[in-house]
Amino acid sequence: MNPTSRPRPRAILRIHFHPAERTDELYGQLLTVVDGISSRVEPQPADWSAYADLTGALTYWGRDVEGLVAVLRLRLLALHGVQCSAGAGPTRSIAAMAADATPPGAATVVRDDPYEVAAFLRAKPASALPGIGPKTARTLARYGINTVGDIADTRLATLQRILGAAAARQAHDRARGLHRLGCSTRDAYTHVRGARLSVTPTTVAP
Repeated sequence: MNPTSRPRPRAILRIHFHPAERTDELYGQLLTVVDGISSRVEPQPADWSAYADLTGALTYWGRDVEGLVAVLRLRLLALHGVQCSAGAGPTRSIAAMAADATPPGAATVVRDDPYEVAAFLRAKPASALPGIGPKTARTLARYGINTVGDIADTRLATLQRILGAAAARQAHDRARGLHRLGCSTRDAYTHVRGARLSVTPTTVAP
């Protein structure tokens, strides 16, 4: 491998659909539109959202993340009259946080850059981090850990005494933007064709 080459930026999308009425048929149609941009799609039907890995699609379409997300949003609106809110980032958790902070009709993109990731994460409340619920946030607050930046700055051993080993490791990695897709061979991205959903196991390197 060329020592001067750089790995291509990671771009994971979390998109929430906001239709006037919800039907299973429409949800399948919206997923098909997303699949037209990237075939690596993971539906989240419980809240009418989906994840999509845009990393390879950026090269195929010859666009940056903002441009490709804009194309997707326009297609959803033009084909089905559905607004969406979208968040994109180098990890699954950052994409989810960005999407949660974005109103319908807009998109938030956090580039695969350590400084941009840190700036996005640090000031957010601890409860904004995926996996940190209200109860855990209150527990952390008793120790003066109130923001994502506080979690990142706290020694892992200290967090482990508060949260337990596994939960502390996950929170610490996510707070520092190190938690990549969180997918293993047991997880799956879904390849969507029409309204039919078939799950194909996928290994995603960290």
